[in-house]
Amino acid sequence: MKYNWSIIGHEKQLKQIEADVSSGNLAHAYLLAGPNSVGKHTVSRKLAGILQCENNFCHKCKTCIQIQQGNHIDTVELRDNKESIKLGDVKKLVERAMMTGQSRYKIFLIQSVERMTVEATNSFLKILEEPPAGTVFILTTNNIRGLLPTLVSRVRVIKFSSVSATYLADKLKELYPDRSDATIRQASLLSLGKTGKAIHLMENPDSLANYLKVYNDVQNFLRIKNRVDRFSYVEDIAADQRQVDVFLNILTHVLRSKVLEGDGNTEKHVKTLSKIEEAGMFLKKNINVRLVLENLMLSL
Repeated sequence: MKYNWSIIGHEKQLKQIEADVSSGNLAHAYLLAGPNSVGKHTVSRKLAGILQCENNFCHKCKTCIQIQQGNHIDTVELRDNKESIKLGDVKKLVERAMMTGQSRYKIFLIQSVERMTVEATNSFLKILEEPPAGTVFILTTNNIRGLLPTLVSRVRVIKFSSVSATYLADKLKELYPDRSDATIRQASLLSLGKTGKAIHLMENPDSLANYLKVYNDVQNFLRIKNRVDRFSYVEDIAADQRQVDVFLNILTHVLRSKVLEGDGNTEKHVKTLSKIEEAGMFLKKNINVRLVLENLMLSL
């Protein structure tokens, strides 16, 4: 590929983006859709750099550095702060889009666009229909099904997915030739095929150790039949949002493995996996963490 994207996998998607840029067939709005931690936000920032940099995405100039640091005047980011994107936020974005730019493009990066309220989305649709010249919107979502169809129809969708554990392990071995096979195997499996998460685990031994602990805890948790003990366990988890995410990810991994192994409870596991996905969507809407987890426990 022409550019250094600095991510693992997704060659097909990156080649499509490069083709759009080189052919001049750039969309006014892109939606990068797929699971969290697979590199969507990294790609959105890299694409902004490619479009804004006058030195072939050099990574060294003032523009590239400002975009990487998130303070480029004509590259505006709405990072996922776990809060809803409201009508007032969209109005400010529209005002910014209407201002005269100083760069090649005015680019708006909106992370987790599913956070937009219906009212905000309807307002946002207006500028998507008639964007100012030289404006590019790069949106990311972990849940394309949670978006209004009218929004999806107005953007160019590029779908990202998790990669296989085998592929990921091979790539991690190339990137970390001095690390043990055991560490690479653990990171590739526990990351659930999410390339960004795998790199995070490789570069943060404490996080990897925590994932391994939660993995063992989940195995024990599934063997617990006493509902009181299960509720006590999730009550402890609910106190730390980061641990909630880890728990749900690992629980997903373990149950998927059981489905593949065919342990005789496939139908039950599939229903639980659906409940886990539902729990994740509820948590994004800031519904009480403890209530969400307790509801999940009732389905086990």
